[in-house]
Amino acid sequence: MKNLLVFCILFIQLFVFSQEKKMSYNFNYYSVYNYKNYGFKVDTKMIQITNEKDSTYSLHLDYNTKEAILKDTKNKLLVKFKIDFNFEKIEDLEKLTNSRLFKNSRYVSGRKFKNFVQDFEFGNDTINHKTIVHLTSYKNKKRKKIINEHFYYFGNENNNIYDLHEKSIKKYLINKYDLEDIKDLNIEKILCLKDGKIESQMIFSEIKKVNYNFKFKIDEEFPN
Repeated sequence: MKNLLVFCILFIQLFVFSQEKKMSYNFNYYSVYNYKNYGFKVDTKMIQITNEKDSTYSLHLDYNTKEAILKDTKNKLLVKFKIDFNFEKIEDLEKLTNSRLFKNSRYVSGRKFKNFVQDFEFGNDTINHKTIVHLTSYKNKKRKKIINEHFYYFGNENNNIYDLHEKSIKKYLINKYDLEDIKDLNIEKILCLKDGKIESQMIFSEIKKVNYNFKFKIDEEFPN
């Protein structure tokens, strides 16, 4: 009887262990940048980690909230982690703690305009040795309503930036506008404008190509 009880306890423990929710995502690019939002008075370090061949999931580390969020739009999942370390390399993801899985998550995507048009301008800053691209998107060809407006700064001073992502703004500009001027340059800064004024900026300190399989278990699980 005693042996049977011991067996039952071991079986239950094994069953519980086997039921641990384990997850895995492959990443091959990460970007480290300083993000400043003038309206919300945010000035912080952020890391965006992606897979250039699969845009249905990504991992975002926000040092303002001390939280990392993994979004999986294909499976409608969202996982939140706590950050209590300084990200220096991709393997640091193993230090993420307190993983919480939220199922059936709904994602709000930006409004898409079917007939939008885009104005393109670029020039060279000979003093700071930068190539600046200005993109202004309008709701339609009447050009009365601006959807978004950005300035992109390209240079070659930062050796830590490896900007060859197939879905990067650099690739987009080269393919759409045949902009060979930035072929040997990398994205260094992005300014986002609203009503003609700077709303936010991103200054990149590192963009790196990797091959990392992020494996983790779920500590808590929520239905919604």
